[in-house]
Amino acid sequence: MRRKLVAGLLLALGTAACAGNETRLPDTTELLDKLPKINNSPKSPCWQQRQVAAQWSYLHSIEQKKEVVYKAPCDSDPKPEAKTS
Repeated sequence: MRRKLVAGLLLALGTAACAGNETRLPDTTELLDKLPKINNSPKSPCWQQRQVAAQWSYLHSIEQKKEVVYKAPCDSDPKPEAKTS
């Protein structure tokens, strides 16, 4: 009986510790408007272009209340691979 009580208390404490850890989206874009704006550049490394495109997609999706997807310049207009002889 005592083991069940202790197990129940530990389970309840563990569950309570997890409550309230959700990431909440902003109710308005006021916070997002304060973020510095960055532009994507085809001169940047492809990994960085993808991160910038993902950030803009996220910000505009929140602002427009619908999904907006941007592609990195390196994915939209890939450069031809160099030919080797």
